[in-house]
Amino acid sequence: MTTEILSIDVQVGRTGALTPVAHVRPVRVDGSLVSRATLHNEDEIRRLGIRIGDTVILRKAGDVIPEIVRALESFRTGKEREFLMPRQCPACGTSVERREIGAGNELSAAHYCTNPQCFAAEREGMIHFASRKGFDISGLGDKIISKLIEEGLVSDKADIFELTEGDLRPLER
Repeated sequence: MTTEILSIDVQVGRTGALTPVAHVRPVRVDGSLVSRATLHNEDEIRRLGIRIGDTVILRKAGDVIPEIVRALESFRTGKEREFLMPRQCPACGTSVERREIGAGNELSAAHYCTNPQCFAAEREGMIHFASRKGFDISGLGDKIISKLIEEGLVSDKADIFELTEGDLRPLER
């Protein structure tokens, strides 16, 4: 399926890794409406030759994850813009560094926030901690964790176990 890259944002994961995400003109692919696709890292963007504004081919990898296969360069108008990874973390403003991981054919690189207390990385870490792959805390999803952090009720994973009914009662939901 073809669509257009409208913008590229950068998300900060639980390890502090920065991941570019393409926001695309919504398109139906294999029965679901897709409006975002991960671009993995800066090297993948260069390998695919992707620019903001490009018309691209999109598919679902493994019938699940939206993936950009390639840019259709013949559709370019000259208004497309090259994407550059940020030099500062989009969440906390701290400097970013590129790290290479693996070796040989398995070598890959990613950009990381250098702040060990980056709000976004800590938030994503708590979400993972409470998820099915972690402690599997039923009902404790990303929106509730964000609210608990905003309200100052948790600042690290251990704080989750210190919460009382009285802490939670005044909160919405």
